Amino acid sequence: MHLKFSVLASQFLEDPHSVRRAVCWPVLVWEAPPTGVRPLFTRSTMTGLSVRRPTVAEPLVLEVRKSFGSTSLTTGITLGRTPDNDVIVEDPTVSRVHATFSEEKQTGVWYVTDDGSHNGTWHNGTLLIPGRPTPLFDRASLRFGDMLATFLQFSAFNQFILDWLARHSRGPRVSLGEGGLTRGG
Repeated sequence: MHLKFSVLASQFLEDPHSVRRAVCWPVLVWEAPPTGVRPLFTRSTMTGLSVRRPTVAEPLVLEVRKSFGSTSLTTGITLGRTPDNDVIVEDPTVSRVHATFSEEKQTGVWYVTDDGSHNGTWHNGTLLIPGRPTPLFDRASLRFGDMLATFLQFSAFNQFILDWLARHSRGPRVSLGEGGLTRGG
């Protein structure tokens, strides 16, 4: 499911507890590349994609969880371009089945594995070896083809919202109180 970052951030500012109750799994925040940055990959394929893409002013939040109608035979959470994935990314540089997320139940550590994608999966600037799981802790920078995303355990989402608002707004100051995000004067 694609959620607008501004909607989640507004809800979080108004009532952080309701958002915490509603979203208890990790998310990917998909941001548009900064203005003037050219794509790295020229090879892409189109498969009837719609135009659900982030803008500089409006990132998209993708929930990292199994979809209700998932037909994927894998035990993990698949990310890719086609509708049979759990996390659908509408970007032509993302492979049909690009990567898989999984959680180690005993430790709660999440992993990402490149599934042999054409344009690669990158973790904090390092190209992943296909088939080899890489741990993701509270926050990690990921790239799938030309798609730039930040993986966030929900515990790190609060600080991400604060950081993003500080970089992109000129409105009222936002601070972190005991109950979550609050607006300041």
